[in-house]
Amino acid sequence: MTSDRMTSDGMTGGRLATHRTTGAEVVAMLRGSRPAWAFGVLGVTWLAAILFADGFDSVSNVRYLVQTASFLGIVAVGQTLVVIMSGIDLSVSGVVGLSAVVCAKVASGTSGGATTAVVVALLLSALVGAVNAAGVVWLRVPPMVMTLATGTVLAGALLVYTDGSPSSARVPLLDSLANGRVLGVPWAFVLWLTVTAVAGWLLHLARTGRYAFALGAGESAARASGVPLAATAFTAYVSCALLAGVAGLVLLGFTGTSSLTMGNPYQLLSIASVVLGGTSILGGRGHLLGTVGGALLLTLLTALLTSWNLSEGVRQVFLGVLIIGLLLVYARERRT
Repeated sequence: MTSDRMTSDGMTGGRLATHRTTGAEVVAMLRGSRPAWAFGVLGVTWLAAILFADGFDSVSNVRYLVQTASFLGIVAVGQTLVVIMSGIDLSVSGVVGLSAVVCAKVASGTSGGATTAVVVALLLSALVGAVNAAGVVWLRVPPMVMTLATGTVLAGALLVYTDGSPSSARVPLLDSLANGRVLGVPWAFVLWLTVTAVAGWLLHLARTGRYAFALGAGESAARASGVPLAATAFTAYVSCALLAGVAGLVLLGFTGTSSLTMGNPYQLLSIASVVLGGTSILGGRGHLLGTVGGALLLTLLTALLTSWNLSEGVRQVFLGVLIIGLLLVYARERRT
């Protein structure tokens, strides 16, 4: 199958020369596209799930999978913004817990309502992102160390705040957002797609995104090119923490309960989604569409391993080996 494309680089016999894009060239372009690989593996895994497990071909199961993938996907979108600029955020698990716990506490108290609870939770989440950015930019602390320390502080602060007890709260807005549907599609999935569209504009179309890619390609070159390092870092880290806070709120609406550890799975899985989607862990290369495919694939894999009655430990080992394998593949690409 071929398609004709007009070119302006020459003429033959008075006629415009044409370039015929062959099927082999299309395959080569897709093979070099990491997002395409992520969605391709997703399709193969889904087919395997239908063949070797029960229930994966039902509409209700598909709806539930995309709903639960949305919680991870929202966190992973923020993580992508940070990784693109050669950073990482290991505090997202703490921010997810912080947002859910604070919202539940304020909403169930006598002095705050649902709207106040949501606003306070999101403001605190954004503050954590600002602290991370300040440590990375001005104190020159490596992102891994800074965000890990921030996450540890959050875990301790939440333990003191809650005395180790989970908090329950029913917030109608969050309940509808997490469990409601529009035309049969979960609202959580619609929220994820909306977040991805906005972040995609920011990263791939706006000037801030060009700055982030430049910073990921090399800080010295980016500085020499006039890239505003502080503003770019603050935008990425605050956005990442804010999205982790949004995920915490949606999780609170989904379960009706907040706990100190509810965000723990998203620390590893958000990074895995980014890497699996083709974004370089070293920064400077990637696409949000790949992250969407990575989040869906990891959610599907987790559900598939669970359906086979594999233990949590085995599932974590599998996901860890998967991440290591992807990093080794990328390192090989860099060498070649």
